[in-house]
Amino acid sequence: MGRYEMSSRGPGIEEGLASRLHDPLWLLGRQWQFGEFRHENQPSPAWVEVDVDAHPLDEWRPAAREEWLGLDLGAAPLERMVEEHEAGVPPRLRFDGGVRWRRALASAGRADDLAAYVGRCGFPDHALASAADAALRTRVPDGSRLADSLAALTTEDQREAELTALREHGEVTATPTELEQLATDWLTWWSRRASPLVAPDDAWDEHRFEHRFAVRASTLPEVELHADEYVGGRLDWSSFDAVGVADGAATQAPITVRESALPSPARFGGMPAPRLWEMEDARFDPGAVDAAPIDLGRLMLSGYATVYGNDWFVVPLRLPVGTLSRVTRFVVRDVFGGTTELSAVAADQDGWNLFSLTQADAPLEPDQERPTSPWFLLAPAVPHSLESRPTDVVMLLRDEMANVAWAVEGVIEDDHGKPLDRFAAWAARETQAIPEITRPTYRVDSEVPDHWFPLLPEQLADLESVRLRLAPITRLVDGVPASPEPRGGLLPSVGSWLHEEEVPRSGVQVVRTWQHARWQGGSRHLWRGRHKLTGHGEGDSGLRFDEVEWP
Repeated sequence: MGRYEMSSRGPGIEEGLASRLHDPLWLLGRQWQFGEFRHENQPSPAWVEVDVDAHPLDEWRPAAREEWLGLDLGAAPLERMVEEHEAGVPPRLRFDGGVRWRRALASAGRADDLAAYVGRCGFPDHALASAADAALRTRVPDGSRLADSLAALTTEDQREAELTALREHGEVTATPTELEQLATDWLTWWSRRASPLVAPDDAWDEHRFEHRFAVRASTLPEVELHADEYVGGRLDWSSFDAVGVADGAATQAPITVRESALPSPARFGGMPAPRLWEMEDARFDPGAVDAAPIDLGRLMLSGYATVYGNDWFVVPLRLPVGTLSRVTRFVVRDVFGGTTELSAVAADQDGWNLFSLTQADAPLEPDQERPTSPWFLLAPAVPHSLESRPTDVVMLLRDEMANVAWAVEGVIEDDHGKPLDRFAAWAARETQAIPEITRPTYRVDSEVPDHWFPLLPEQLADLESVRLRLAPITRLVDGVPASPEPRGGLLPSVGSWLHEEEVPRSGVQVVRTWQHARWQGGSRHLWRGRHKLTGHGEGDSGLRFDEVEWP
């Protein structure tokens, strides 16, 4: 079977790529129909000059505190300052401090001096529960009490009095120079780990199980950033709202950042190619976008990608991390030598803007959007952290069968700093204590596990709002009626209250985990943070009334 093929007179492919048009008038007509002749001859930008005022964040305070505290973002992440605030230093860290001081004395050849510090700064009797832990009191000092003793040794007017108190418990052979050097090194190590844990106030709101705090720059005291619903995790710009206050004038000038850069065209995946014979990215098909007439978001995105995508330019601008900044001057110089000064988008139209802070204190009219702040926050967020398993777990859930809400302590931390499963401990104890039933037995109510605490509704004075109060429940503890308190570090004491909307039908899970992260300069930081997560739905406490138990 034969095949007919046309032979080309030339070996090249230039003729096929020329895309010759035999009817130029038709093309001009199509351009006229599409309105391509109705345009302005605008020049292209050549370079851009930008001036920015940057205000470093250097003060913060929990919501319950009126005085501002100093904030050094170069020393520790803001997440650590906010998430970890405890009444005391954890037992594990206190033990680690004692072990480190013991090794420091041994490396300096002063191991015999350890007995004086153990006697002076030993663990209290109630800090270590088991018999094995009690033996540690004769080997290492308590890190919390040791910190006070070593701080006195580094102070000239308190050194002699502290040495006298130490010699009452043992011999101290180290010279004052050696002792001061060892104490300074140990206190430096201790302050990086323990000082954020013993802050004077706590940013945790026990009525909502969320963090509430504020930050500001001393160079811009009239603008405060409030985080009223930070649930834990990554602390970025979206956690803050801007609030304007009248708090005097700034005492220092802001940091001025000036940049001159070449603008580059904006690029994104699937962008239409501006050249005729350029192969486009096949992973994005703009013709396959399924958009109804009411899908304004998809239509605007398609219109931007196909029509206006090549009209945008990007200018890189380096700003200090942890600053509030605002562009004060933006000048564009074009290829024709002209100069154009641009204004901020928020100055022309108000409303939602990408990466803009909400102005939370602005008065609103009916059907009016809340305006945005002109200040841009480059948040000092931790890029990545290692997270341990939860050391504490509390579940807030609703029980429709008992018609009550419950706060359940699932996991707590023991004296060793290890997680203790309260349900497993209760189940093992109850299995041993269940008596054998030989005849039908009437029970007024069933027993609820001792790690379940009821959240009873309480009507407020407006006769409409309801809040949940953590109420006591009487149980038999070793045959004696008692109302035990929560044993973990997440639930407040019995009698505290919680907002009713904080316990939805889906439930809430509050966990506390250890976080380890690298920060500026390569420093390592370890803290224990609290996080609020979505729960696992409703629960059943097993509470029943007027029941008969059969053999």
